[in-house]
Amino acid sequence: MSQDLPASYPWIARLISIPTESGSSNLPLIEELEKAFGEYGLEGVRTYSEDGTRANLFVTVPASDGQTNGGIVISGHTDVVPVAGQDWDSDPFEATVRGTRLYGRGACDMKAYLGVAMHLLPELIALRAAGSLRLPVHFAFSYDEEIGCVGAPSMIQEFSARGIQPTFCVVGEPSSMRVISAHKGAHRGRVSFTGIAKHGSLAPHGVNATVPAAEFSVFLNDLANSWAAEGPFDSDFVVPHSTGGVNYLRAGVQYNIVAERAELEYDFRTLPSVSTESVLETLDAELLGPITQRFSAAAARAEQLAEAPAGSLVQRLEIKHELLARVPGLKTADDAPLVLLAQHWLNNAAAPEKVTYGTEAGQFQQAGVQSIICGPGDIAQAHTPNEWIELDQIRACEDFIRQIFVWAAKGTESTAAQA
Repeated sequence: MSQDLPASYPWIARLISIPTESGSSNLPLIEELEKAFGEYGLEGVRTYSEDGTRANLFVTVPASDGQTNGGIVISGHTDVVPVAGQDWDSDPFEATVRGTRLYGRGACDMKAYLGVAMHLLPELIALRAAGSLRLPVHFAFSYDEEIGCVGAPSMIQEFSARGIQPTFCVVGEPSSMRVISAHKGAHRGRVSFTGIAKHGSLAPHGVNATVPAAEFSVFLNDLANSWAAEGPFDSDFVVPHSTGGVNYLRAGVQYNIVAERAELEYDFRTLPSVSTESVLETLDAELLGPITQRFSAAAARAEQLAEAPAGSLVQRLEIKHELLARVPGLKTADDAPLVLLAQHWLNNAAAPEKVTYGTEAGQFQQAGVQSIICGPGDIAQAHTPNEWIELDQIRACEDFIRQIFVWAAKGTESTAAQA
C-alpha cells in the first residue's frame, strides 16, 4: 500500500468491495464486521429486516470495568444507493484512487466513516485491555438507511430493551467533517385509491380513482405553499421552511377505461419544530373528510345512473394511507455537551450547522441519546456516478474518531466541560 494513502484505506476498500445496495442483502458485510469484533471476544446483536436478508449490528466495547451503560455510539449505515443507469469510469465496487480522491460506491456515503472506525478498533481495544477505558463505546451499523432510515429503529429498540442507554451518538454522514446539530424530518407516504372501472363511454357509471388522487396532490401542494408563505421559518436552513409534495403518481390501465386504481407517494420535509403527527393529522383530515365525501358522492351518483342498489358502489370504494418512512428531525442545542466536545475533538470552534437531508441522528435523539452528525466527505458527492471522497477527509476522520476514543478513556460524561 502506498504511504500516501490513509491508514484506514484497506478497511474502506474492503467495505466498498461488498455490494450493499439498499433492499439487497448486507449480510456478507455484517459477517465481515462480526468477524473483526470476534477477534477481540466481542459479540454483537443483530436485528433483521422482515425477510431476514438484511440486518443491523450493534456492538458494545465495554469500559475496562465492564460498564456498558452511557458512553458514545459510533453510528453509520451499511447500505449504498444503486449504481444502475449511472455512467462510471471505474468499477463502482472497487476502491480506486486517482490523485487525491478515492472513488467507489459508498466511498463518501458512508463506508469511509465505517472503515475508519473499524481500522481504529484495535486502538480502542488496547485502551480497554490496559484498564484505561472508562466509558463504553458502542458501534451501530444499520441497513436500508437510504430508503427512509428503515433499519435503525429496530436496533435502537433492541438495545434500549436491554437497558443500554448511551449518552452520546455521532452519526458519520458526510458533512465535510463539520458539526451538524440539526436537520429536517424526512417522511414518505403512500395513498392508494380504489374506484369503479367502467368503459370510457359510460364514464358517469364509474368512479374515477384519479380524481381523489389529483385532489390530494393539489391539497398537499397548497399545504406546502402555506408553509412557504406563513412558516414557521428557520433561516439557518437552506430552505427555511417545511416542504412537501406528491412526487410519484400511477393510475389507470388505458385511456378508454375509467381508472379503478390510483396510487401516489408523497414526501414532506419538516423543520424540527414541526411534528410528524401534526402533518399526518392534517393529511388524514383531508383524506377522510372532504376527499372521501366527494369520492362517495361520485359513487352515489353512479349508482343512480346505473340503477345499481343504493350503497353497492360506495362500499367498494377504498382510500388507504400508509406511512412508509418516518425520519424525525434532529435538534441539538448549539451549546449542548456533545457539540462542545465535537468542536474540541475537531479543534474547530465553528458554529454547528443545519442541513435539509434526514439521517438516523433524529431517531437516536428520540431515544434519549444526544446526537450530532459529523463525518468525512461532501454530501454533494453522495449518490452520484463516480462517487468520491478526498483522502484528506479520511485522514481528518481518523484523527476525529481517535479523539473520541481518547475522551472515552479519560472519564465520565460530566467531563464534557473539558471541551
